[in-house]
Amino acid sequence: MTVALGAREDIDFETVAQECRPFLLKIAVASTRNPSDAEDVVQEALVRGFRGLKRFRGDCPLKLWLSRIVVRVAINHHRSVARRLKRWVFFTDMERMQDDGANIPFDPPDPSHDFDREGLMDARKTVNKLPDEFRMPLMMLAVDGLTIPEIAAILEIPEGTVKSRIFYGRKRLKETLQQRKKK
Repeated sequence: MTVALGAREDIDFETVAQECRPFLLKIAVASTRNPSDAEDVVQEALVRGFRGLKRFRGDCPLKLWLSRIVVRVAINHHRSVARRLKRWVFFTDMERMQDDGANIPFDPPDPSHDFDREGLMDARKTVNKLPDEFRMPLMMLAVDGLTIPEIAAILEIPEGTVKSRIFYGRKRLKETLQQRKKK
């Protein structure tokens, strides 16, 4: 669908949304830590972007504008999940029971043993426990391959703040992993 924006060129929002979707999904996965939630976040962000397209000033690329919406929707999603978790207590078991009564692990170990699976899981858990202010820029840099200026623009914070948060996020991650190794 093409949307007229006055003096600016018409924007084919469907095409832009399709082109930006993989990029937006990376940001959403880094924000939500869950691919299925990330899909919901991107979908909601695209709906909000389409509805609010008349407010798009054109002072930045549309991809960047949409990524800011993704970050805001992800934050709101996180708050919503936190509220639901306060109301409900979930007990999950990391094993599945087969019909014959035997328990099998939910995620069986890799038979190749080419890497330290436990260490990798520790690192993933540690990264996920970092506060959002440190985790999001760190994931955007390390996983998504974004540059410092891109991260700063998406999160709407100064580049120096991005650098600082990445530095302190890495520092916290390193300290926590070193403490676990000592145990």
